[in-house]
Amino acid sequence: MQVKGYFRNVKEADKELLFTWANDAETRRQSFSSDPITWDEHAAWFARTQADTDSPHWIFMVCDEEGDDEQPVGVLRLTRDRNGAAYRISQSIAPAWRGNGLGSLILTLAKRWAAALCPTCRELYGEVKAENIASVRCFEKAGYERSAENMKTAAGENPAVLHFRAEVPRKSLIYFRADANEQVGYGHLMRCLTIADACEERGLCPAFVTAEEKPQKMIAARGFPCLVLDTDYRNMESELGRLPALLADGAPIVLDSYHVTKHYVEMLKEYGHRVVWMDDLKEQEYPVDMLINYNVYANQLDYPVNREKEADVCPVGKKDDRCMYLLGPGYAPVRPSFRREDAAVREKLGTVLVTTGGSDPYGAGVWFARLLAERLPDAKILVVCGPYVQGKDGLYRLAEQNGKIEIIEGCSDLSAVMHRCDLAVAAAGSTLYELCAAGLPVILYYLADNQRMGAETFARETGAVNLGDIRSEEFQTGMEKWLAAALFNLAAASGRQKLADAMHALVDGNGAERIAEALTKLVFVRHT
Repeated sequence: MQVKGYFRNVKEADKELLFTWANDAETRRQSFSSDPITWDEHAAWFARTQADTDSPHWIFMVCDEEGDDEQPVGVLRLTRDRNGAAYRISQSIAPAWRGNGLGSLILTLAKRWAAALCPTCRELYGEVKAENIASVRCFEKAGYERSAENMKTAAGENPAVLHFRAEVPRKSLIYFRADANEQVGYGHLMRCLTIADACEERGLCPAFVTAEEKPQKMIAARGFPCLVLDTDYRNMESELGRLPALLADGAPIVLDSYHVTKHYVEMLKEYGHRVVWMDDLKEQEYPVDMLINYNVYANQLDYPVNREKEADVCPVGKKDDRCMYLLGPGYAPVRPSFRREDAAVREKLGTVLVTTGGSDPYGAGVWFARLLAERLPDAKILVVCGPYVQGKDGLYRLAEQNGKIEIIEGCSDLSAVMHRCDLAVAAAGSTLYELCAAGLPVILYYLADNQRMGAETFARETGAVNLGDIRSEEFQTGMEKWLAAALFNLAAASGRQKLADAMHALVDGNGAERIAEALTKLVFVRHT
C-alpha cells in the first residue's frame, strides 16, 4: 500500500495515544530506559513538551493514495540543543505500522520540515542502540551520516550507541502564504501548489503557511511542509506577532490572499523577506518585490511598469520602488498534466464536464447537471464536487436518478478527467486556464464579483459563451435559453475546435515554470 504522510502538531487529545505507544514492549526494549512509564510520569512529560515552544512535537499522519483513511501512525519530537542550532530527534512508529518504511520517511521529512518550520535549526542528530538494526537502517536510508560509534554512558555498562547527524539545508527556502476553506474556496491554494511544484523542479524548497488546519492534508499530499498558525484568515495582521519569528531569515514569501494589508507587507519586508504578491484585480497597491497577475485582463490594468521589459529586483534593505511584474495568461500556473500538444476535438459531443469551484455556494452543480442531462440525453455528465461543497446530498441523489450523471470527488488532478471530455461548463476561476491548456472548449459563468472581469475578457478574447452572474435575476430567468443556444453552437465539432484553438493559444500551460524561474531569481539575489 502506498501512503502519503505529513506532520501535525501534537494536541491534548493525543496524550493517551502517546502513552500507549510509549509503553509498547518493543519501544521500551529499544529505549535507553526500558522501565515502564507511569501515567503520572507521562502526564508531567507531556505538559513540559507542550509548553516548550522551541521544540516541535508532531504526530505523523498518513492516508492512502486516494487521500482517504487518514490516521496517526507515528510521533516525532525535535528537542533543541543548548547551542540552539542542533535539534535531537526522538521518534517512534505505532506497533501496527512497523515494517512499512515509515521510519525512514519520517526522518527524511524531518529535514525538510525542520528547514521550513524551525528557523534556528542547522543540524538534526539522533542516537540509537547499535543493536536496534531497524532504526539504524532508517537513519542510513534517510541520508543521515554516522558521526560516532561505540559511545557509552558515563557508567559504561550500556551497549554501544550510534550517533547520526544531518545538515538542514536552508538556502533555497521559499514560503507560500495561502488559505483554503468553505468561504474562500481552494483556487488560491491550488495555484500556489502548482507554482511550488515548478519551484521544486528548479531546486527550491517550498513550504506553506496557512491560518487553519483544513488545507494541511492537501498540501502534504504534494509533499510540502505546512506551518499552521491557528489564526483568523480574515485578519492577517494578527499573525505578525509570531509569524516573522517562525520564518527562515530572509526567505522570500509569496502572498495569495485577499486579506493582505499594506502594513502586513511592510512588516515582512522590515524583517528582511522579499515579498511576492499574487494579484487579481489591482484594487490595492503594496510595496512588493514581485507582482504576479496572470489573468487574461491583467494587461488592461494600470500597473506602473514598462511591459516591454520586466523591472529589476530591488536589493533587500534598500528603499526602492522597483518591482518585477509578471502579467498576462502566459503566466497562468497550470500543472504539466493538463497540457496537450494535440488539442483536436472529437467529432461527437459525448461527455460534458461541470465544475463549480471548491464550495459551490449557489448549487450550480445540481442546476447544470439537470439541465445538461435534459438537453443532451445521450451525453455523459461529469460533475466535480469540490472539497467544501455543502450540497453533496443533492448531487448524489440526482446521480442516482440519472445514470448518465457521474459525481467526481476527492480528485486532486482533473487533467485526466478533462482529457475524457468534449465540453465543459465552468466557473470563471483558475479552472479556465487549465481548460485552455487542455484544449477543452468551455461555456462559462461567474459566481463572485472578482470573477466578472475575467469572465467578460475571456469571452471576448476566445469567443466563449459567458452565461453571466449566477447570482443575478437575469441569470435565473434567462440561463436555460442561453445554455441551449450555446450547446446548439457547440454541437458541431468545427465550433468546438475553433474555440479550443483560441483557448489553447491564450494559455500554453508553461506559466508555472515561468513564475518559478522568476522566483528563483529572488532566492538567488537574496544569497548574493
